[in-house]
Amino acid sequence: MKERDIRILLVDDHDLVLQGLKRIVECSLPEIKNVCTASSGQEALHLIASQRFNLFVLDMELPDISGMDIIVRIREKDPRARIIVNTMHEEIWFIKDLIQSAVDGILFKSIDSTKIAEAIRRVLDGGTYYCPYAEHVRAQMRRSDEGRREELTLRELDVLKRISEGKNTQEIAQELCVSTNTVDTHRRHLMDKLDARNVADLIMTAISKGIIPIRKC
Repeated sequence: MKERDIRILLVDDHDLVLQGLKRIVECSLPEIKNVCTASSGQEALHLIASQRFNLFVLDMELPDISGMDIIVRIREKDPRARIIVNTMHEEIWFIKDLIQSAVDGILFKSIDSTKIAEAIRRVLDGGTYYCPYAEHVRAQMRRSDEGRREELTLRELDVLKRISEGKNTQEIAQELCVSTNTVDTHRRHLMDKLDARNVADLIMTAISKGIIPIRKC
């Protein structure tokens, strides 16, 4: 990637933190020439809509818009954009939400400033950077995911595959030579095991866990 092509947006509502992040990037990563800042969610969304960025470093606790909502907007515009979350919250449920949102890095504001530059460099190179506690949580989630995948029966996998192909209950029942009630039972078990709220969520969760492949057009 050419130096002039790298664009970063730093988002934090605390000016001291924001300017500190900018200073770290400018001093530790001189190859990055375009560093923009935003101190609110609305300001960040305006910049996201008007410009393209390679990397976002986000605070999740903004006064006007949820950081999760900003992540969604970023992904809608550019699914390939890289996102690092820089947060003071270390609750396990919060870390799990971030991991499930597929951010590329998780940093806590208590870490050494040199780690920030290391994280930015690694994520820009296509890798990920999770601070030790977040990495520990991610490893636990992976083990749990593997266990859940093993819990799916062969028949449930058959039903899941056909659901992902857009087939309805009647079509699935006919293909598998079972009753519609049986298909509905498998569907309920799948929703429960993959903790899905609806069919779209079921399919996306299954894809994200590698249970079914992404369908190519």
